[in-house]
Amino acid sequence: MLSRWYLVAAMLILLSPVASQATGIASDPRPPSEPIVITPHRALYKMTLYSQKNGSNIADVSGKMYFEWADACDGWAVQQHLKLHFAYSEGEESDVNSTVISWESKDGKKYNFNVRRVTNGKETENYRGHASLDEHGGRGLYTIPKDKKEVKLGADALFPSAHTLLILQKAAAGEKFFTRRVFDGSDEEGAADVSVFIGGRLDQPLASEKNPAMNDNPLIMKEAWPVRLAFFKPTSETGEPDYEMDMTLQPNGVARTMHIDYGDFSVSGVLTNLETLPASNCNAPKDQSE
Repeated sequence: MLSRWYLVAAMLILLSPVASQATGIASDPRPPSEPIVITPHRALYKMTLYSQKNGSNIADVSGKMYFEWADACDGWAVQQHLKLHFAYSEGEESDVNSTVISWESKDGKKYNFNVRRVTNGKETENYRGHASLDEHGGRGLYTIPKDKKEVKLGADALFPSAHTLLILQKAAAGEKFFTRRVFDGSDEEGAADVSVFIGGRLDQPLASEKNPAMNDNPLIMKEAWPVRLAFFKPTSETGEPDYEMDMTLQPNGVARTMHIDYGDFSVSGVLTNLETLPASNCNAPKDQSE
């Protein structure tokens, strides 16, 4: 259930009629001629239980998520480390650690992934492999587990970073909804159908009462969009999403807060640290002695 934390960094703003009428929301889109420029960054989020439904056996959730989106010259290098502590109504507790390390070419055609999950100190899932796409489609190949079959991908499939960039491009152009299949290799199915709902543009920073220091962080921008993502299993026959995510996504790729709804409970994240990663020296001459 806690498998797809690829990221692209999610944050909390619910898409509702009340939110769309709030002060600081601008209706005009950004001119399409302005390019999307991602700022390589490192972020840390404090994770807490946001709500639970009657009958849920989740009593409390706490933890943290470390997220890094780095410029690797010809690609994007993403690291995500999630540590969650679960307390259950019956009195039991568990610790879930999840690590996702990936590289994605900037043209969106190649993707490498390494996913590992540990529950109470014991490895429960391990996925590694690579994927490729072209105008006709592509495939994802798992090297671990060895008995995992390849995943066929259609021509409209995307990898995670390309999907985030597409969200930003459509938000800047004033578009409100689209659905695409996204491959991240984070579970047995490898991919999810993601429906994206984009709200009206925010035109002022989201003040953080829980961590006021973030209000003066130079990476926090005035402009952002409230975005809701619904994730569906490709094999689902119910028509219901596996889970949903709300985020406030800035043009520089930074997500300001997090709210993830799993149905019987939901968790939220508060940004506690945010910093720019050093720029890659992509034009440096190679050492001829290598």
